[in-house]
Amino acid sequence: MNQANGDVTPHDVRPDGIDGFDNHDDRDGYEVRPGVPTADTYRQLRRSTGLGDKSAEGAAIGLPNTWYGVTVHASPESADGGATNGAGPVGMGRIIGDGGCFFQIVDICVLPQHQGHGLGKRIMAALTAELERRAPAGAYVSLIADGDARHLYAQFGFTETAPASVGMAFMPRPAD
Repeated sequence: MNQANGDVTPHDVRPDGIDGFDNHDDRDGYEVRPGVPTADTYRQLRRSTGLGDKSAEGAAIGLPNTWYGVTVHASPESADGGATNGAGPVGMGRIIGDGGCFFQIVDICVLPQHQGHGLGKRIMAALTAELERRAPAGAYVSLIADGDARHLYAQFGFTETAPASVGMAFMPRPAD
C-alpha cells in the first residue's frame, strides 16, 4: 500500500467498514482512523510527544506486525486552528501481541498542540473496542502507564498490578 505524505497504512480493517468505534466527530475536526503511520511519521510522533525515538530499522520491522492500530487526523478546521493543515497524523495508538493469549497497548500519544481535546480517550476507546471485538476470552492485555496517564487507562478498566507484579524492561542496546 502507498504510504506517501506521512499518512497511514490500513491494518486489519474489516471488509464491511465497521471498525467498532465512533471515529469522527464533526464538532471538533478530528478523526480516528484504523491503521498505523509510516515509519517516518511514527518516529516523528514519538519524538514530538516525549515517548522517545525508535530506530528506523526497528520501526520498519515492528509497525507491520501491529495487531491493530489507529491514527488521529486533524482537519484544517480543527480546534487548534488547523496548525497541521491535515498534513498527517497528530496522534496514534497500537496493539501488539501474539493475537491469542497476550496483547500490549503501546505508543499512545497526541501531539502537544492537539492535547486537551479528548483524543487520548478516543484512541483508547478505539483500541479497547477492537480488543473486545476480536481478542479471545481470557486474553491478557497489558500496558505501561507513564505518569498521570494511568488515570486515563483506569477509565478503560486497567488496574495497577503492583505489588503482585511489576513492569520490567530490557533494551539490548540503545536506539539509534
